[in-house]
Amino acid sequence: MRFWGMFRFTVEEAVRKGTLIFYFCVSTIILLLFALFAGKSPANPNISELDAIENNLIMLHSVSVSWIILLGIFGIAGLIPSMLEKGTIDLFLSKPLARVELLMARALGAVAGIALNLLYFFIGIWLILGLKAGVWHWAFLSSVIYVIYAFICFFSVVTLVGLITRSSSFSILLAFVFSFVSLVLEARERGLYLLWDNVVYQRVLDVFYYITPQLNAMLENSTRVVGRLPYAPEFTIMPFVYSFFSTLLLYSLSAWYFSRQDY
Repeated sequence: MRFWGMFRFTVEEAVRKGTLIFYFCVSTIILLLFALFAGKSPANPNISELDAIENNLIMLHSVSVSWIILLGIFGIAGLIPSMLEKGTIDLFLSKPLARVELLMARALGAVAGIALNLLYFFIGIWLILGLKAGVWHWAFLSSVIYVIYAFICFFSVVTLVGLITRSSSFSILLAFVFSFVSLVLEARERGLYLLWDNVVYQRVLDVFYYITPQLNAMLENSTRVVGRLPYAPEFTIMPFVYSFFSTLLLYSLSAWYFSRQDY
């Protein structure tokens, strides 16, 4: 079993366990509700009507992406710990596949299943809006690229925690905790800084913010791709750039840890 064989096996395992099917069903329900309540737009909508549609898309995006990401983690967090179960890991390690390749194929296979569901959801919303309202909002469709990227970065945290704890439930718990921590750290200058006026303390918060994926900032900026609400900050690529390096660090730590363990 080579890299792509393990990749395909991981996707199939997620399907067999029903996690991807459940995720697909949730997405389908949301799409059906959107199709039911989405109204038709006039043949030639004016600027104010187009602005109203865009504002609704921004709100839909802002509310849905965080829950979509967390549901995705809930669905696939167990794929790393399940790989480490006695018998399973023995079988995998007997294959002509380096440990780093094994881990990356496993992680990418897990992420791929969620990425396909995200594409299904975003393309579905885009098609419903286009067919019912006559508005083909390309910015909304393109924002899925940023959401998938954010999920890949987020999963680097889950991968490392899953390897260390070998626990699906603990991986899910830490994922939810990290999503909250990311939100708090994003607003650290207006919150955590005020708890203690100490330069060292504040720099420690900054370091922790930059060495971990900036999940909240990435999701907020993925929404800004759709459009900009009044008084809202403009889109910036920097959280995605910073998260690239922090994600690379976490996946590297995961590969190093996995290669040194005696299973």
